[in-house]
Amino acid sequence: MDNEGSATIPRRNRKRLAIVATGVVGVLAAAVGIAWAAGVGPGMGGHGLCRNGMGRDFVEFRIHKALGKVNASAAQEQQIMAIVDGLFARHQAMRTERQQLHQRIAAALTDPTVDRAALEAVRVEAMDRLDQGSRDLVKAIADIAEILTPAQRQQLAALHKQHFE
Repeated sequence: MDNEGSATIPRRNRKRLAIVATGVVGVLAAAVGIAWAAGVGPGMGGHGLCRNGMGRDFVEFRIHKALGKVNASAAQEQQIMAIVDGLFARHQAMRTERQQLHQRIAAALTDPTVDRAALEAVRVEAMDRLDQGSRDLVKAIADIAEILTPAQRQQLAALHKQHFE
């Protein structure tokens, strides 16, 4: 997006824009975050509804519904779904890595002596992966927000606020 005009935006409008952007992040993250927290999002290793694709269907349904409420164009929805597809693909690709972490934990706990160093190494690696996943999610949310118009982001923020009141 063009940031050249941002220096001329009055301070109170920049604050309002920041609040709206936060609302957009909340609304879009809600669809993905709720599904992941419930164990039905990408990369859950086959737990819950994800194993049969229902987690992805749920996320797509929620995003489609939110975009419909703000009259997003077909082109906007297509761009947004491409971002979501990429996010799902990246997290699904981590499935083997997660299984290997689980195997390493099991080995460290089932050896004759508990291998605390191995457990700590797995914890550090898991936290690094979680941090990267969090960065991926925030980037996707920002990318999606840039596809929407400021008016659409304001509508989403209002819907988000209304939903949690």
